[in-house]
Amino acid sequence: MSPTTTTDYGTWCNQVNQYSSSPDSDVLDYINGGDASWRELLETSGALAQIQSEYRDAINAALPANVALCGDDFIGPAYPEDDEFDDYPTDSSGELDIAAIVENVNLDEIVERNVPLTAEDIGRWELKSAAKDPAKVASSTMRRLGVKPFYYHPHPESGRPQALYRAGEVRAAIAKRPGRGSRTDLNTTS
Repeated sequence: MSPTTTTDYGTWCNQVNQYSSSPDSDVLDYINGGDASWRELLETSGALAQIQSEYRDAINAALPANVALCGDDFIGPAYPEDDEFDDYPTDSSGELDIAAIVENVNLDEIVERNVPLTAEDIGRWELKSAAKDPAKVASSTMRRLGVKPFYYHPHPESGRPQALYRAGEVRAAIAKRPGRGSRTDLNTTS
């Protein structure tokens, strides 16, 4: 395999968003609409860094195989093959339209998957528990389903360690738990 000469296809600023310096800045702009305590929780728990990393990974997955987001620059072959970008959008000059490719990456899904949930959140909103202590119900359910916390932070009132779970992992485990499908024991064919 012969080496390929690469070139800079431009920066995040001139290819995707002229008001932003990087995809990480776009993620920050996205979450800045949220409550201050939620933003702080994202940052201190490491969820923000995970969201930024997954956003970069999703962008690289959407780009052609030989084009990559490196830092804040897009790098690709200096002399692409004639049909190399046939399945990708192009701009008016026939060049690869990176902005159109990145537009299809869904940041909402990435953020939703990585939102930190407390046991209280899981009990009340995900399990819809009417128990006196929904956090206990959630903790035992998460333990039974094998979902482990990704971070512990101080409880706002007691200061005791409070487990945080990633929303995507919680929702996936709840959706797969036993008893969620049709009941085969009720099928009576006589």
